[in-house]
This record gives sequence, C-alpha cells and structure tokens, in this order.
Amino acid sequence: MITQTRAILSLTGLLKPEEDKDLELASYDVLLPCRRFDVDHKVAVLGRVSLTAEFLLRLVKSVDGIDENEAALFFGFGLRDMSFVLAEVAGLGYVERREGRLWITPSGMSLFMEGSDEPKIFDVEARRENVGFDLISLAYEHHRGLDDFSRALPELPLLQPERASAAAANIYSAFRRSYPEIASRRDKAAFDKRSLYSIDHVTPGDRFSSSVKLTIKSTGLRPWAGVADLSEWRNEVEQEDRPEVLDAVAAFVDDLSVTQRSGDREAYEVLISLAPEFLKEFVRKSGLAVDQYYRETFNRVGEVRSNRQTIAFVGSLFTRDNVRKLTEAYSIALRSRSRPSTLLWLMPIVKHWGATKTLPELLRMMASRNGTDNNTDRPAATVGLVSNWPDAHIKKAFVQVCKSEAPAFPQTLELLIIPGVLVAASVHAPIGSRAGLPVPLGFISFDPRVVERASEYVGHSLHRYVKEDTLERRIREDLARTTADEGEMRSSVPE
Repeated sequence: MITQTRAILSLTGLLKPEEDKDLELASYDVLLPCRRFDVDHKVAVLGRVSLTAEFLLRLVKSVDGIDENEAALFFGFGLRDMSFVLAEVAGLGYVERREGRLWITPSGMSLFMEGSDEPKIFDVEARRENVGFDLISLAYEHHRGLDDFSRALPELPLLQPERASAAAANIYSAFRRSYPEIASRRDKAAFDKRSLYSIDHVTPGDRFSSSVKLTIKSTGLRPWAGVADLSEWRNEVEQEDRPEVLDAVAAFVDDLSVTQRSGDREAYEVLISLAPEFLKEFVRKSGLAVDQYYRETFNRVGEVRSNRQTIAFVGSLFTRDNVRKLTEAYSIALRSRSRPSTLLWLMPIVKHWGATKTLPELLRMMASRNGTDNNTDRPAATVGLVSNWPDAHIKKAFVQVCKSEAPAFPQTLELLIIPGVLVAASVHAPIGSRAGLPVPLGFISFDPRVVERASEYVGHSLHRYVKEDTLERRIREDLARTTADEGEMRSSVPE
C-alpha cells in the first residue's frame, strides 16, 4: 500500500506524458515506538471430549439409563460409530455401561454447570503473556533486537500522544484483537485448542522500538510529489489494520519537503566545475539546465561500463538502482587504482539524510575493500563532513564525524569521495516545482579528471571541518593521490 500525500502544483512539464513512469526517489528506515506489557489473562483450553461425545453425554443426562440401541438410533449411528463414541465416554469415566443401558457417572455429571444442559468441555487456565504493541496503532509488534545504528534512527511522529500515554488502558481490546496472532506465534499447533476467556490485568513494561522500512516513490512528471511504499514492511492487509501508522509515515514524508533555495544554483555550478566535459550539453549562460539534465537522466539507462567513466543518476544514492550503479563503478575503478586509507562523505543539509540501514552497509563494504592494499590490515576510515550538529544515526555510521559551524559548501550539495578512485556528486533540491521533496540529481564518476577536481575542491575547505592534525594530514595525503599514471580515461554523456 502507498500512503497518500498532498499534491503540489507543477510549474512546467518535465516530460512528455508518454515518457512518464515510476521513480524511486529515496529509501528510509524509521523507528516505530513500542512498549511491552504483562497481560494477565485466562484461556479456555479444550478438553478431551469430542463433539459427538458431548451430544451423547447430553442425551444420557436427559434420559439416564437409556438403551444403547435407542441411543444409537437417536443419532443414526451404526454399530462401529456407536462403539467408538461409547469407548470414548466410558474410557473417560463419564458414562457407565450396564446391562445394555447407559448411565451417567458422577464424573460425567460434574461436566455440567448448574442449570445448564451443556457439558463444560474446556478447562480455564490463568496465564501471563509479555507482549509488545506499537504505541501509534496499538497493534501487536514482535520484539526484535536492533543494532546501534538502527536504534539511533529517527522515530515516527506520535500524532496522537494521548493515545500512547493511555496505552495500558487500551491494551485490553488490543490484546483481544491480536490474540490469535499472539497465540499462534507461541504454539501454532495448540492454538486451535484454546481461546481467550478473559483479560484480568495489564502492567506496562519497558519501551522498545521496531524498524519500519519505507521507499518514497514518485513519477517522472512529478518527482517532487512522492508517497511512501511500505510493502517491504507489511503486506496490504496488515497495513490496513494499522491506519495510524500510515498517517504517521505520511507525516514523516511531508516533513521532508523543502523549498528551492538560493544556494541550489551554486550547488549545480559545483557539478559543472567537477565534470564540465560530461555536462557540457546541459550548460547554459544561466548555469546548468536542470530540467533538461533531469529529463535526459530519467530517460536513459546509464549503465556503468569501463569505457563510460561518468554516468548520471537521479534519486538518493541509497535506492536499489543507485546502490548498484555506485558499487559497479567502484568495482571497475578499483581494478587499476591503489586504495586510499580514507573515505569522505560531505552530507547535504536536508532532513534525515542517511536514515537508512543501507548507509552503514555501504560504508562497511567500501571501507573494507579500500583497506586491502593501503599498507594496513585495517579498513579505510570513513569520515563524514557535516554542517552544524550531526544526527545520532550519522555518528553511529561513520568512524569519524567532522563538523563545521559555518558551512563551507553549498547546503544542498552531496559529495562522496574515495580519493584517487571515485566521486559521486548530487544536488538535493525540488525539480519541476518551487516546493516539494528534494530530488537528488547528479553523477557518479571514476574519470581521473573528475576525481582530481573533487579532491581539490574539498581540500580547499577541509580545515574548516577536520580539526585533528593527524586525521587531516592522512586525508590530504589521500586527496593528493593522482590517477594520471594509471591510464587516461574519459567521460561520456549517458546513452
């Protein structure tokens, strides 16, 4: 299911209608606030009496001493069926067979509650379950452990905080509603033999979090107007049972929206300065023709090849397709390049950048491959460059986070540099509308000229972020690496 968001009026048409298709814009992992509760309850456990035996007991209680043949005739039982039922009730001591007649025993009578003609065929057992529920929709949520990075991810907003604060009072109905799922998870085979009899007391326990994976999808014609796809988290039926969570996810996506900023143009100018050969067809007197470059990027496959060292991309670097492009370009570049000891990632100033489990996975992969031949057994150090205070998940993802109180780079510019190997640059700004979700647009390159320009660009202002002399020296040594002697490579416009 895809949650809906508000539409924003487009200023111009970016594509022809026949060119339109889906666009995977970004991927996030967010936290769903949950809490554990001790629920004291009673369950009715079915006894050993079959339904057929129950009918026979009711008959014998009503007509004590009934002839066996008359009882069989009453139910239409054959000899074999009657023998089976009689063996069951007699074996349990509920009925006595004497001189061809059936007599109910004291044990059989004890099955009938006072004033009832129906036997009590179940036992009531008192139990306590320690179960988790999310605090937004009060739906059952299984507790799974999270790693340090995941625990630092942003949390979905509580749109109805009073609902969360009064969760214990509402757990009675929530537990009853979710009991089939809870019971079957504990013992699927035994679930068919018991049912919830009563809920006696609820005691709140510890809070915990569960992760929700969402993919923001839009279209080529309206890239700024994305909606959340939660199919990797829950199926459609489960999502429909959690409407409050869907509302919270929609609010999270809405909160990502930005307006075009004066610094966007400067950020696009940086792209031109880093890869002028690649972008020459899209450069005008006013700067980069963003709409045209977007259209070309959206309509082209842009696959990585050894003779195509620069490719365009749209959407976050953490989408499936862009991760594939990045890792393929990285693999090709490493064939003929020496590996540096550091990796730099300049982060744009946009909400919740990098709030996805893909970030630490990508960093670990690139760092481990970087460190294989740089005269050390250690992986390369991953260094994040941020303006102002970094989010908690950023500090967990990178080995070192260096911040500057006064940004030295355009706020919407993202720049990943593996010195001497590869660069990925993009601008996070709405495209096709003055306001909306940022649409990352840029390129991935292992062209030596582009990598060298990016290294020089970052090197000029590195001191404003990196304050530790040893780390700065190590980074500058890596940035000074040249790939010129490793074979000239050239960029090409995406095909």
